[in-house]
Amino acid sequence: MTDRVSGLSRTLLVAGKEFADLLASRRFTLVLLLFLFLCSVSLYEGVENYSEKLAAYSDGTAPVPKFLGYPDWMPEKPSLLVVFFNLSSMVASYGPLLAIATGFDLVTRERWSGSLKTLLSRPVFRDEIITGKAIGGFAALTLAMSIAILIALALLLLSAIVPSPAELGAILVFWLVSLAYLFTFFSIALLASSVAADSGSALVWSLVAIFVFSSVVPMFGGILTNAVAGTPPDEVDLMGDPHPTEEEWLQYREEERSFLEHQNRIGMIVHLISPQRNYLELSMAFTAPRFSMWIDPDPFALRTPNPGEDPLPDLPGLIALIWQPIVAMFALPAVFFGAAYTRFMRMDLR
Repeated sequence: MTDRVSGLSRTLLVAGKEFADLLASRRFTLVLLLFLFLCSVSLYEGVENYSEKLAAYSDGTAPVPKFLGYPDWMPEKPSLLVVFFNLSSMVASYGPLLAIATGFDLVTRERWSGSLKTLLSRPVFRDEIITGKAIGGFAALTLAMSIAILIALALLLLSAIVPSPAELGAILVFWLVSLAYLFTFFSIALLASSVAADSGSALVWSLVAIFVFSSVVPMFGGILTNAVAGTPPDEVDLMGDPHPTEEEWLQYREEERSFLEHQNRIGMIVHLISPQRNYLELSMAFTAPRFSMWIDPDPFALRTPNPGEDPLPDLPGLIALIWQPIVAMFALPAVFFGAAYTRFMRMDLR
């Protein structure tokens, strides 16, 4: 028990040192301030947009008869979560840069300065070093994302907008998913730092990883989906001569529906390896579930026959519907960190 406690203490000591070094780093501070500035601009625009929608809702709360065929249609009150939907696009675009700036030289910096050998000469083990570095880097990313969320809440409170308990729960889940997204690219940078010979190479490979996951994987996923799904059914020409019978038309529609469902299932599985796509779809589901209901093809199980009228699921029900991308979002950083951990444990430090 004593060894376990001392081992945990050594790990936390390494984590504390790494966290302090990151906060003292001009490079990290500059990237963090830029990230928070962009998030603040996005949040301000989101609050303004929400206030305009709320004012429009207050001015038009009277029922509209027979709107789109629905008698006595009542406009839906906008949710303040649209503010965080604005934030998600900024995190998706610039969060990976912050994560890479945090982790790309965690190992290479120590190797080239010689401090890694000095550290290992003391009563501390390799697994405690790599785990401590990961905890320190993750703590820095947690601080950055927490500040962004607090800025959002502060802007809402300054506008006299108070979140409900259900909205606070959705914000908490959004915060956790955002941390998983940032930690994915941090783990990639940590892996690059463990594999590359120097910090410059680690940075290049980390940036290449951003390009691959944001552009190449979605494009390749579309190609792979079309290849695996096969050939769509032959289209029935309603204007042809002779005209198709009703039976032929119904058969074609059924075959087309089955093919599209099969293609969508394959696409969902393939796209699970894209952290950016998972993050954007999850953020949309948690912050704008009504909008997710309209998407066709539906990335989850949210689409309904009447997306404008059917009730929204509560937070536990929503999580139950979208568990697959949630699992993928948390599994990807575990895979990359596991690879970095294994590489560091087998690294030749001579």
